[in-house]
Amino acid sequence: MCLLAMVVSVVQAPFNYFTGLKMTGIIFGLLLLALAGLYYLSRFKNRSALSIAITVVLVNLLFAWIYFVSSGISGASLMTFTLTFFLVMIVAPRGQYVVWLIFNLLLVAAIILIEYYRPELVPNMYADRESKIVDLSATYLTSVLVIFFGTIYLKNAYNREKQQREEKTRVLEVLNTEKNKLFSIISHDLRSPMASIQSYLELMKDIQLPPEQKLQLEAELLLMVNNTQDMLYNMLLWSKSQLQGLTVHLAPVNVYKAAMPVLDIHTTFITNKRLHLTTDIDKNLTAMADLNMLQLIIRNLVGNAIKFTAPGGQITLEAHQENQQCLIMIRDTGTGIDPKRVPEIFSLKARSTFGTGNEKGIGLGLYLCSEYTAAQHGRIWFQNNPDKGCSFFLSFPLA
Repeated sequence: MCLLAMVVSVVQAPFNYFTGLKMTGIIFGLLLLALAGLYYLSRFKNRSALSIAITVVLVNLLFAWIYFVSSGISGASLMTFTLTFFLVMIVAPRGQYVVWLIFNLLLVAAIILIEYYRPELVPNMYADRESKIVDLSATYLTSVLVIFFGTIYLKNAYNREKQQREEKTRVLEVLNTEKNKLFSIISHDLRSPMASIQSYLELMKDIQLPPEQKLQLEAELLLMVNNTQDMLYNMLLWSKSQLQGLTVHLAPVNVYKAAMPVLDIHTTFITNKRLHLTTDIDKNLTAMADLNMLQLIIRNLVGNAIKFTAPGGQITLEAHQENQQCLIMIRDTGTGIDPKRVPEIFSLKARSTFGTGNEKGIGLGLYLCSEYTAAQHGRIWFQNNPDKGCSFFLSFPLA
């Protein structure tokens, strides 16, 4: 607004000077210098409130002076008071609106009353009728243009604030959804496996079981504990990412060396479920990724493949270079993905389902995979296999 007023002063100073209102032109020149100083005070010295107050008082007093040297009420001064008040209302703090309104009304009333009772103080400064018409027309044109650009500024500011409010509302809705998801996990999905573990332990304590049956129960208990540990790990990672944001450390990662420790963790599950695991990983393949994130993604995808593949099924992990990208594929011969669940499979809306061995999840695994893949500038997608099961694909830039 200060810059806009400076533009008006740049136009009005020479215009008034060369149309016969030399003193008015000089005053606009002084106003231009004052506005430049106040702009510096506001923009570079961070004294906006003081700058606004000085500007309002100074501009109004200078326009009052102009009023007496540019034919008073017969000239264009009253229009400039209206224009000044419009600019003041744009930049002034809300609590000062009434103050500046009263100031403007009292000042204008005072100079009009002075002219009424002392008309000799307001001489006619126009050389002829033509110069008066030109001055009034130019002032009107300037006022209309300033009001036009000022209104655009106000509308843009309003729309920006409205957009920011809507964005904050969307963020709050997402946070609320995530909060509800977390409470659902704690109250139900996590409580159920803990209750099952407790039942297993009580059964083994109270009843003398045959060795074979005891070994079977211990294997199932171990499977459930490991499954619950995965659930907790995913939940803690998700909660941490929501509270602290994702921290990504991209570096060259050998995919074979990153994947093999993950597969070793799942060896017990694969053996207990009598699954067949096949790997085909290029030992020289190096991706630009975050090692911990990449291992978490592979662990979740392999864990899902184990969960939804029936005993005796096949799981395949492949990784090779394709079109300057590192392509990782996890294929299984499991139950596949219901087409109705496809649109929400990578979102928080995804509901957890039981695996072929009654394994329970919390619906966070694929969401975390999607978030962590995107954070590493990668891509994740899937497709149901023509025969049986489904395949998940990961693509990362080569190191």
